[in-house]
Amino acid sequence: MLSVDEALTRLLDGVGRTDGETVALAEAVGRVLVDPEVVASADVPPFANSAMDGFAVRSTDGAADRRIVGESRAGGLPPPEVTDGTAVRIMTGAPMPPGADSVMPVEDAVEAGESISAATEPRAGTHVRPAGLDFVAGQRIRLEQGPLTPSAIGLLAALGRGEVQVRRRPRVAILSTGDELRDVGAQLAPGQIYDANAPALAGAVRDAGGQPLVAARAPDDPQVIEERIRGAIEGADLLIASGGVSVGDHDHVRTVIEQLGTLDFWRIAVQPGKPLAFGRIGDVPIIGLPGNPVSALVTFELFVRPMIRAMLGLAGDGRLRVDARVDEEIAKDPGRRAYLRVRLDSSDDGFRARSAGGQGSSQLMPLALANALLVVPEGPSVTQPGARYEAIVLGSSS
Repeated sequence: MLSVDEALTRLLDGVGRTDGETVALAEAVGRVLVDPEVVASADVPPFANSAMDGFAVRSTDGAADRRIVGESRAGGLPPPEVTDGTAVRIMTGAPMPPGADSVMPVEDAVEAGESISAATEPRAGTHVRPAGLDFVAGQRIRLEQGPLTPSAIGLLAALGRGEVQVRRRPRVAILSTGDELRDVGAQLAPGQIYDANAPALAGAVRDAGGQPLVAARAPDDPQVIEERIRGAIEGADLLIASGGVSVGDHDHVRTVIEQLGTLDFWRIAVQPGKPLAFGRIGDVPIIGLPGNPVSALVTFELFVRPMIRAMLGLAGDGRLRVDARVDEEIAKDPGRRAYLRVRLDSSDDGFRARSAGGQGSSQLMPLALANALLVVPEGPSVTQPGARYEAIVLGSSS
């Protein structure tokens, strides 16, 4: 069996990036820029403006009374000039009038008819946002290389970008196999179960930044599996199949991959999910995941998610990792690295992890209740109470 690290290295070897496409800025949240460096075409803000509602004044007038000669508001007419002994009423974000170097907040001014007096003597630059405070024309701005956040979208909008070049979402074909599987909502006959893998893996693909393409489900028939795989890889950047990769009499996915292309490996020293096949058919990588839903989702997290992100030009899996203390024994296979489903809670001495429930590879509820995977290395057969282990926080992406 391959180690987790060696398997991941092989999976990522030769993964190419998707090409770019232009999308409207409003549709770009969560997408990945082809080039994270942008150049400011103008100062932002483009003019000095007020950070407060109040009065634009000259600080050199000190505490003297001032006559109000006009108003400056965002989007309004150009304000009049401020001269000795005058003031202009100003709103937050409005342009500073010529001649003014300070803003006297409303609460610091005493109004009497058309004049004001200062409760405190103003100082130059107070409550004034200078032009180019955020960035100046020609400045190179390198955004974080990751999915675009709403704040990054706002920055690009401030730069005047209505469209951006982003990486095309990797097209990931999803094929479920198994005679026992039926569509969610269908009437189940004895021995049949709902296909949980297809919708769960489609959600995982979207969460990783890909575009899921769910293929028609295949029974445990090698001829049908071959037909489904041939059809699914058309136009796909990656195919993931669930089920049929172990050594049972009705496990045919691994054999079909070998017949149609090449098989790199099919067993990994990981718990859950030892039977995992990886190969290629033409230029399309093929990953055969275990059929048990927990194994399929955990191995997707460990191996497929980093592949999808690599196609987007992103490193790693994007998950936060923390150290967590465990106060209970949780059993594991000593020969495999385990990824146990746990609940993380913060405490005075850091994070603590507790089992989210049964660790069986078919038990979806504990995985649904978990917020982290606790990584326990090869060797021990149980977690050691009081010991600290690495925990991969689920749902925290970058």
